[in-house]
Amino acid sequence: MDNCDVSGRPVAAYDWEAAFAPYDGETYRAALAFIRPGDVVLDIGAGDLRFTRRAAARARRVVAVERNRALLPSLVERGAEEAGNLIVICADALTWPFPFGVTVGVLLMRHCRHFREHAAKLRAVGCARLITNARWGMGVEQIALDGPRPAYHALESRWYACACGAVGFAPGPAHLIDARRLAQAVEVSDCPMCIATWGGPCGRPARRREMYAPEGQTRRRSGGRRL
Repeated sequence: MDNCDVSGRPVAAYDWEAAFAPYDGETYRAALAFIRPGDVVLDIGAGDLRFTRRAAARARRVVAVERNRALLPSLVERGAEEAGNLIVICADALTWPFPFGVTVGVLLMRHCRHFREHAAKLRAVGCARLITNARWGMGVEQIALDGPRPAYHALESRWYACACGAVGFAPGPAHLIDARRLAQAVEVSDCPMCIATWGGPCGRPARRREMYAPEGQTRRRSGGRRL
């Protein structure tokens, strides 16, 4: 348990992520600006599809994954196509095999506790980009999933953002800090959170996810059919 609801009762991270509230128009516009006409988009935790439909108007194809059926329009069923280029799947994105052919993932979920797992599954099917507000909890960024990342231990006196989803300021000599370092975060791997939470580098299998699996449910490997 690592969060509480409005009454102060503890809520497991897995259930916390099931909560949905729409974002403001500025957030959606910022995310849409990263989507290209030829993209195949995977919208993780799509909620009531309000962003998904906007993305479908821009991209070549959009696959929306949402595990809470109550949030989906009543006519949408598992695997049903709502439009020619929009497919809606009612499933848990942590267990549903991501399809090959996805060019960009979308994770608009500031309260996400499984960033590392989602990003790893996207990389496993060859996806190169992720549009999200989950790491910093504010604003929208586009992350290159396939680019090289320096190791955290090589960093000093500047902001960092790790492949596992952790962000922070790497300690170091004060004289190295300047306006440029304060204004820009460096993409890194293998930060202290990777070691403390998962017991190893970002590239190793994510073992933490089993903590949040519903009773009786097992996790499956990434990689489903090709779109």
